[in-house]
Amino acid sequence: MNNKKIFSILDRELSKIENVLSNVVKTDIEISKEISAHIVLKPGKRFRPLLLLLSYLALNRRVNMKVVNSAAAVELLHNASLVHDDIVDLASMRRGQKTANVIWGDHASVLAGDFLLSKSLWLINKVNNFKVMNTVTNAASELANGQILDMSLSKKPNSFNLDLYYKMISLKTASLLSSCSEVGAILAGVDSSKVRKMKNFGFNLGMCFQIVDDLLDFTGSSDDLGKKPLQDLINGKITLPLIIALEKTRKKDLSKATLILKNSKFDSKNIDFLYNLILEEGAIEDSRKVLNKFTNKALNNISFLEENDYTKALRYLLEASLTRIS
Repeated sequence: MNNKKIFSILDRELSKIENVLSNVVKTDIEISKEISAHIVLKPGKRFRPLLLLLSYLALNRRVNMKVVNSAAAVELLHNASLVHDDIVDLASMRRGQKTANVIWGDHASVLAGDFLLSKSLWLINKVNNFKVMNTVTNAASELANGQILDMSLSKKPNSFNLDLYYKMISLKTASLLSSCSEVGAILAGVDSSKVRKMKNFGFNLGMCFQIVDDLLDFTGSSDDLGKKPLQDLINGKITLPLIIALEKTRKKDLSKATLILKNSKFDSKNIDFLYNLILEEGAIEDSRKVLNKFTNKALNNISFLEENDYTKALRYLLEASLTRIS
């Protein structure tokens, strides 16, 4: 299985999703049109629609417009959250191009994010399924709370710990992927046990996805990241290797590291100190071990599925995220 194969077996459904996205963001407000085209309509991975579609098709072969609209809705929700995150993070690059806030400013961009969010909820409402509505709207609120928790923890390095980290990434990243696989299963009409397994698959996939991103900050290239390596560290963002290093290190180094993070003193000397601390404490290797645990959980979640192209594609989504750091 590979990307080309996945897009081939889902070609018809993905075309319908693209049509829905194009139509739903239409507006006669020029700046909204420009920002929407910049964010939503440029070809991308469409990872979340793919996950929803594959979760559905692994259980049910008849795709209807409820599935298509749900897949388009989660893509809009994801993009709305990215717009808002870029503003909060003062980001200048996303997917190798300038962010909306750099091109059009914060005010227009935050409103464009609201526009995409409202369109996402409009599409989900059209699905006319309470469980689907509940799942997606819950993910939307968890996305926001995850970002808020991320911001608050960045300002309080003394409160860093693994439990809070897991909570943050479960809200920030895993919640939406979990909702994608759950919605796919709900619409497929399977029993609650299978819905729960698919939901857990999306959750564990999301945890893997974020941990891989954390590791890429230390092991990836600019091409992998769409930004410079160590950018998360330079920006004082909480990542798994950093937290593991802080929990393992001796008191003297912990005090120095905490002071750097608390005062946001990220000059080259301090970045070198933090980076070397992470290496010396074996935090990257420990992070890989955590990643392996979530990977095995995700694989176990979908072990009940019949072996077919859609099941293979679900495993590939997981494997493809892992190969970014191999």
